[in-house]
Amino acid sequence: MIEQKDYVMRIVHEWVRTLIKLIFNKDIDKNDDDGVSLEVMELYRKLLAMADSGEINEAENILLDGLETGGQAYFEMALLFYEKLSGKPEEFLAEHGYSQEEVVDGLKYVVNYYGYGSLMDAFAEDLDL
Repeated sequence: MIEQKDYVMRIVHEWVRTLIKLIFNKDIDKNDDDGVSLEVMELYRKLLAMADSGEINEAENILLDGLETGGQAYFEMALLFYEKLSGKPEEFLAEHGYSQEEVVDGLKYVVNYYGYGSLMDAFAEDLDL
């Protein structure tokens, strides 16, 4: 079961990497911050700091509250937020009232919200997620 969960979290990274490559023509594995507004980058850093300190649900609430007004840079930030959460150990997530399933669900929600759900469905069709 642990191997399956690790596999799923690696898949989340690849989903996000592929979506960002297709939509924004960037490679997240090369740390390319070109085109990201300072405002979005500051919020991203704040959300990551909150998640790192265990305030994962609170950070996610802030993220999701901003979806309506957020543009494409915000979408990219949301993808990266869930990608970073996917790298957290399951024990850390559970200790702070979160789970790996919630990472996948949150990612799917954001992708659907921005209209790319069919891409996500294509990635996940062979997985039971």
